[in-house]
Order: sequence, then C-alpha cells, then structure tokens
Amino acid sequence: MVHLNKINFNSDIAEKDHSFYESVDVQLIDKISSANISCLFHGGSKEVVSKALSYCNTKNVSIGAHVSFLDRDNFGRSQINWNKQLIHEILNDQLLFIHNLALEMSATVTHIKLHGALSNMACVDQDLSAEIVGYLKKNYPSLVLLAPALSELAKMSSESDTATALEVFADRTYESNGTLTPRSVSGSLITDPKSASEHVRAMLIQKGIISRAGDTLKTDIHSICVHSDTPNSIEISEQICILLEEMKIKQVTLPEFF
Repeated sequence: MVHLNKINFNSDIAEKDHSFYESVDVQLIDKISSANISCLFHGGSKEVVSKALSYCNTKNVSIGAHVSFLDRDNFGRSQINWNKQLIHEILNDQLLFIHNLALEMSATVTHIKLHGALSNMACVDQDLSAEIVGYLKKNYPSLVLLAPALSELAKMSSESDTATALEVFADRTYESNGTLTPRSVSGSLITDPKSASEHVRAMLIQKGIISRAGDTLKTDIHSICVHSDTPNSIEISEQICILLEEMKIKQVTLPEFF
C-alpha cells in the first residue's frame, strides 16, 4: 500500500539550443512541477534560459539552478579536480546568473540541483558535499537542495538542517550501493516509457531505490526526475503523469514540501 499523497516531478531544462527547447523542453514544462534550469556552464544559451524561466513562471513550475563544472565541451560530464576556491566560484557565478535573470522577470529561484560529474562526485565524496552544503547554507540558506536519495550529498545536507528534497530517476538504473549505473554501462539509461513508468511505480510501492540486482534500498522519495535529453523524455513524462494520477499522488512544487 502506498501512503504517499504528494510528490514533486522535475526535469533539467534549457540545456540545449532553441530548437530543442521548442520541441522538447516546452512540452516537459507542461508536465512537471519543478524545473532545473541550466546556468550555462554545461549547455544552453541565455536566450533559451530566459524563455524557460519565463514559461516556468507562467506555468507555476518552481525554478531551480542547475549547476555544474564549467565543461560545455562534454556537457558537464567530465570529472574535474576541485578545491574550495573552485567550488565557491562556480556556485557563486551560476547562482548569481540565474538569480539576476529571474529577478528581471519577477520570478523566484527556489532550489538548486547539481549536474553531471559535479553531482556524481558529490554523491560519494563527503568533503565535496560538505563544501557545497556549507557554501549554500552561508550564502543561499533559503534554497532547497534537490539531491539524489541515499547520496552523501543528501546525507550531508539533511544533517546540516538544509531543506533537502530526495530525488530518484525515472530514466536511470541503480547499483546496489544506491549510486546511478554509469552511463558507459549498457542499459543504464531507461528509454522505454512503459519501463520507466514501471521503474518508478516499483520504487514508490517499495518505498526505496531498486537496484539492477533487485535490491531494495529504503528511502524517502520527494521528487522524480526525467532528463530532458533522454530519448523519449516527453513520452516518459506522459507515462509518469498517468502513473501518479492512477496512484492518486498529487504533483507539487518543491517549496510545498517545506
């Protein structure tokens, strides 16, 4: 029996060109309740980001900063050696960019989500997680941190009394330690809409992440993510909406959890 009565549904938006925004992002924004908007360090353009911010604001979709290493050549997926100064600089630059742009259209940035290699590294590195959480707590204490469930980042954030939303992925498989299966592994990306929906259904019913090996790793789940660049992302999002309606789970924005 599922006792969950509300959940957030998010996607990473404005990471590509204008054509992709019009053909994919707009349709996703119509279905999700929170958007993580590129801050241009891994992809996208200011024009597309502005359009996404404006449309999300119109649709009452809560707006998040999707931050990454500065790595446009590899879409933010290259691991980079970090130090405290680098982390503070990339967070500062990207958060200032998105806040200033949002301010111009009277929109509010409500949350932050890490992208690509920065996220993957923070999920397993306590020191990196502590640096990120410490920076946010000092400089942006009102932001919700959208963090992968069972990650070091989520643990560090929760322990620091930062508002922390725990996320699972509809379009990715998991390892037995709760981390995402590397994209280099065949089958790590779930592109079939029905399979993605069943993957989410199982996690909601079992109240935890289910690994490729069949392990159930118990966790609270606050948000479901579909990546915009996953093949069939629109169809996957449609199936997730149908699933949530069937399960009588209401979609809410991230601030509505806190």
